[in-house]
Amino acid sequence: MSASRASSRFGRDEQAPPTRRVNRMTRLSFGSLPSDSDDDEEDREIEWVGLKDFFLATFTDSNIDTMLVPEIVWEVGNPTLKSQRRILSFQEETKHNLYNPNAFPEMVLLTHEAFEASPNIEATWTSADDDKGDDSHCGTQIAAFAAFDPRPIDASPDSELVYGPKRLRQFLRMLASHSIRSHAFGFHMHGKYLEIVLHTPSSRFCSPMIIYTEANGYLSIFLARLLSLSDRELGIIASLCNDALSTSHIFPSSALPSRPTRFQEHLRGSPRLGNIQSLEPLYCSDSMFGRRTSAFRVLAGGEGSTAHAECAMTVSFVEEVQCNEDDRIRLAISNSSPEDRQGLTNIVDGYRESDFTIVPQFLRGGLDAKAWGLKPRAMEVTFHEQCFEPICVVDSIEALVTALVGAVQDLRNLDRLRILHRDVSAWNIMVASDGTGILINYDTAVFMDGPQRGAWALPFRARDLVEGDPERAPFLHQPWLDIESLVYVIVFVVSIQPKGPDDPSGMSEHAKSTWWEQWNVPNGVVVSKDQLLFTPQGLQYIFEPYKEFWKNVLELVSTVAKYCGLGFELPWYDRVDEPPIIEPRWATGELLHDRLITDLNALIEDIARRKERESEAPTIEGVEKDAF
Repeated sequence: MSASRASSRFGRDEQAPPTRRVNRMTRLSFGSLPSDSDDDEEDREIEWVGLKDFFLATFTDSNIDTMLVPEIVWEVGNPTLKSQRRILSFQEETKHNLYNPNAFPEMVLLTHEAFEASPNIEATWTSADDDKGDDSHCGTQIAAFAAFDPRPIDASPDSELVYGPKRLRQFLRMLASHSIRSHAFGFHMHGKYLEIVLHTPSSRFCSPMIIYTEANGYLSIFLARLLSLSDRELGIIASLCNDALSTSHIFPSSALPSRPTRFQEHLRGSPRLGNIQSLEPLYCSDSMFGRRTSAFRVLAGGEGSTAHAECAMTVSFVEEVQCNEDDRIRLAISNSSPEDRQGLTNIVDGYRESDFTIVPQFLRGGLDAKAWGLKPRAMEVTFHEQCFEPICVVDSIEALVTALVGAVQDLRNLDRLRILHRDVSAWNIMVASDGTGILINYDTAVFMDGPQRGAWALPFRARDLVEGDPERAPFLHQPWLDIESLVYVIVFVVSIQPKGPDDPSGMSEHAKSTWWEQWNVPNGVVVSKDQLLFTPQGLQYIFEPYKEFWKNVLELVSTVAKYCGLGFELPWYDRVDEPPIIEPRWATGELLHDRLITDLNALIEDIARRKERESEAPTIEGVEKDAF
């Protein structure tokens, strides 16, 4: 199998369900996704001797079978691994593909599940028959990666060769997106040096460099230990493998931890969920760090029951410090009246590990989390009453306004429960089957009388909440700041689909360079939003490319903006202290969620009347009607 063929067969190329016109995961995965990880976690790597100690420890486990280690051919001190059972070697195929950062890894370790389901899987992976299709080489079948570095140890850092460590870390990121994993292992071989790498939601760890030779046998010892680990110890909670549909899988009830105390009391007498079948992924985090939430459409039923109901399942890795308030908020919604809960996502069941860890518990040796500034996390699985579509399915300006009406209603209902959402973003506004907008994800929500926590999603964050802006003092989250985020949602939605949901072009390079990139940088986001959204010139500039399909979008923006600080019309050079002006108007009831809902509904009716008049009016050839 050629390296190019192997490379093409690995990756996130699963076909979306046929009912999807544009892949919604791809659409909403554009740009920076919200993450609660620290800014430097993506680049930080901690050397930890515990990895070396575990993998090179003297064998005492009865389940370690050294006979499973593949043949290693040594030539001038350099090893070549041969494929055997779960280990597939592609060293020969990839050694001439040094300049491709996406080249296939030199070695793949398959999962126990994949190998036991298909003992001939090696032939499938090494076959040169392209007619087998991509599904025969599914990333969910992979348990771990190896990247070899063929360059000499004194190679110039300016060399055009793609270094093994970089490729290995790219491969590990792929593993996180192909199945539900708590962590991922990989290793890098460079000359006579072996480095073991572990990704967890808390950080990335690497072993000290291990010198291996044919004489000391360290490479064989390491491989034997790696092969002895179960799929769960290798980080796999549930795979996405299924013969019928590559995006479907059975989530075993055994993978569910216990219910948290508050949920156990709330659901007293209700059986645990079992027989959980995932129908399709709704969202997959592209980060190995932080909360790393993934969402799936699933069928689930109580243990011992044959009845199944469709719902949404989310898998996250949470910090202990946030769990108490998160549970209180979820149960406050669940226990509220039907009127107050209308439109809010109701969590019907929840499970969470009791141990919050930095690295897998089976690894020997401790880590001083406090000294490293690490945040222990535990897996949490929650089940939501309903599944919804992402906001990018809206196919008209009326549909977009309708979705925003629902989002404002949800903000109002949260306000009644004394809850601030604090993460109003395009990723968190969904659409129900009747077109109503639904605000999901209360992971950063807080009670108004509780402690404040940092907000997420910088591109959609209100300007007063952007830390580090020298011209704005720190400001506690207020209801109108969530309204401000809705304006940024409007800008984003129309820009990622300039001609509607069937438009595959996505956000233009011009939009990316002129404002979207600025919105993802703390020291540029506030200035960019001020310049583009405070003046008629800026508004015309940003929305001009979208006027053909998204007619009346300027009216929509102005309707929402007057309920937050963006409602002031200013020259380019002026600044204004907005909170002292906005806060009294919300306090007196001049500005309310209900008033904004009324204005948005009136806009929908007005747009409908205009369309009716346009359809009745005679068309004059050569004259373009423009209701922008």
